[in-house]
Amino acid sequence: MAEAKVLGLAIGPEGNETPIYREPRDSVMLVEGKGVEGDKKFGKSHGRQVNLLSERSYKWFERNFGRELSLPGGFGENIVVSRELDLAWLDLGQRINIGDAVVEVVTPRSPCAGFTEAVDGVKVSHFVGHVGWMCAVVKGGAIKVGDRAVIEEDE
Repeated sequence: MAEAKVLGLAIGPEGNETPIYREPRDSVMLVEGKGVEGDKKFGKSHGRQVNLLSERSYKWFERNFGRELSLPGGFGENIVVSRELDLAWLDLGQRINIGDAVVEVVTPRSPCAGFTEAVDGVKVSHFVGHVGWMCAVVKGGAIKVGDRAVIEEDE
């Protein structure tokens, strides 16, 4: 069973200067069909409500570009999980139990031009395949740093 831990949580509050960086939180509330409560995209993105990322993306960035991004939120994600949950092998429609919530994998996340701005000119094409997944919230609930993240079929 692939079981990971939540390493970081972040939200992008309204008025945030950049579309990428989000502010760290110790806990967040996911709301079914809407996303992360308090995030600027809450209720605005049908089906693409939560950004899920593995710590592997941070390690990849450090190895390839020789610098660190702040975790969590450096990639504009809402949830960072430990490397035990290998996001590279997720299937569309898979469900992941995270804390008290359940999310469903909707689509691979596409990097936007905001990545180039956020990391001092690194080409956005370099991020393809390294920016996680977009998920829908199918069961709302609280998530806190340290909670388990488990693919439903593995339980």
